[in-house]
Amino acid sequence: MKTKSLNIIVRDALLDNGLPLHYYTRYLHHALRITDELSMDYNMGNIKMVKLNLTSYQRAVLPNDFIDLVDVSAKQGERLLPLERDRTLNKMYNYDVSGNRIPYPSDTTLNYDSEFNYNLITGGNNLNTRGELIGRYYGKQRKPLLMYDIDTINSEIVFSNTTTFTEITLVYISSAVSKSSANLVTPYATDVITKYVQMKAAQADGGRIGMLQIYKQDFENARRIFRARMNSMDYAEMVGLIRKGIHGSLKN
Repeated sequence: MKTKSLNIIVRDALLDNGLPLHYYTRYLHHALRITDELSMDYNMGNIKMVKLNLTSYQRAVLPNDFIDLVDVSAKQGERLLPLERDRTLNKMYNYDVSGNRIPYPSDTTLNYDSEFNYNLITGGNNLNTRGELIGRYYGKQRKPLLMYDIDTINSEIVFSNTTTFTEITLVYISSAVSKSSANLVTPYATDVITKYVQMKAAQADGGRIGMLQIYKQDFENARRIFRARMNSMDYAEMVGLIRKGIHGSLKN
């Protein structure tokens, strides 16, 4: 994948403003700051995917560079099944009489998510003689099994006791910035980083209000273009989303 280093971006910004390398450190500071800020909303090479093993007490230890999660999934054949986050899961440890950490007892009233079982229904009072669903699902509630939550105190992912897998896939956000000029970013970010550096340099130099507004507007326009370029959705994905919304429905 083609990338561009902050060192080159900063040097180009100095040349654009006709400044010597004496200003390099100040410009690099601004470039590192905006790169770190952009990485919180866009993939600047800081989105990572790892496999984590579950412990005997239904938890997984988060990576050291974890900032926030993107997705938690379980392997299902060649695909990854996204898990549902349940913020009511108990994040306190449960111990046995020997002081060992153990899972909490399961709720035996839980059943598999009904939404995944509609295509498995045969016979009974929900189908007519032609095999068509006749409803009678009004008021039926979801009872999902695969749930998780984040324990920020102990840096762990907590899973419900109804999960049966031993390994999960975690996609998470880490920091995109190391404190050096060796940071590599997508070429799409070149203009927005340059415009931010110029704006902050003008503020530090005590520029006139009118010029500061121009620099700020240039930065906002560059960030708007960057956001559009980073949107990876294409025509085929849009058509696919529309097609997914066209399906048979249940009668009430």
